[in-house]
Amino acid sequence: MKVLHVAETLKGGLETYLRIVSRYQKTSPEISQVKFVLPGQVDWLGAENTHVVPTARKASALLAYAREVRRIIAAERPAVLHLHSSIAGGVVRAMALVGQVPRGVKIVYCSHGWAFDQTGPAYKNLAYRWIERLLSWRSDAIICISDHETRVAEKFGIQHVRCIPNGIDQIDGSEPASAELALAEPRKVLFVGRLDKQKGIDALLDAYVRVKPNFKLIVVGDSVRKDLTLAQSDQVEFKGWLEKDALDAVYRACDATIVPSRWEGFGLVAVEAMARGKPVFASAVGGLVDIVAHGTSGRLFSLEQMDQTLRDIDGLSDAALRQMGQAGRRIFEEKFTSQRMNTAIVNLYKESVLR
Repeated sequence: MKVLHVAETLKGGLETYLRIVSRYQKTSPEISQVKFVLPGQVDWLGAENTHVVPTARKASALLAYAREVRRIIAAERPAVLHLHSSIAGGVVRAMALVGQVPRGVKIVYCSHGWAFDQTGPAYKNLAYRWIERLLSWRSDAIICISDHETRVAEKFGIQHVRCIPNGIDQIDGSEPASAELALAEPRKVLFVGRLDKQKGIDALLDAYVRVKPNFKLIVVGDSVRKDLTLAQSDQVEFKGWLEKDALDAVYRACDATIVPSRWEGFGLVAVEAMARGKPVFASAVGGLVDIVAHGTSGRLFSLEQMDQTLRDIDGLSDAALRQMGQAGRRIFEEKFTSQRMNTAIVNLYKESVLR
């Protein structure tokens, strides 16, 4: 079985997802060959496995993008096309509707977060819902990355959905040897993500300045759109983007993680924290409600409760935070490992090919 992945963008959790999937599928006995159409070359794929097609968003560029992807599909002749995110999913499935993709090629689509499930103008969300509903008829399978995504899809009549939650590689969840010494240091709470409206960093920093909690806030990430003015505090440490090992060290050094997103298809940061045995305090939106067990592995809150949430983190004992972190680690091992995700994806391919 030959698989061709198509993604028009690489950012944040999507790149992590593709990297994990590529490593598994390159060695899977079920898959004879796996290749990718990406907007640029990446260090986790060889040039022989990659077709580079620049990202397109303007109408004229989308036509050129479609022509090039069509040429690659004709040359590669995959059994399965796995499409990622709305542009690639929209362009290629629209091509399929008008006969530009061979009927024998099975199409699997993953939006990685429904565009119509975000904060935005009502007319846009309505249009996105109808487009996704129409294109679902030319999808052999649609992967939803959380139970929330599945519920939303079924509510609006999107066909052929299957929930396969995102997963990450197994990580040693034990406490570092220096954990006892770390208890004497000020408590650290970690935010990881883009510094934009979706991720709620503005609401978090505003509340932090108001409440003045006793913990230090560590912020990993940077602005993409530069469209927010962020409150400043001497007790906030901005680290920018970090590479894998440095990010792992910051996760392990923190006492808790906070995820104040306004919308979220999944919530990979929450899973990354749970894998390392850290409690998660997350906004009760999107896929986060399916990841964080309220009162067990952390707490869920509304953005209107941000001030109280910061006070709650301050008031919890170290023992309570560690207990939540241990519960989160157990949930991660049960539900969110990459092995579970990858096995389910390949089984879905096989079901689609056999239909």
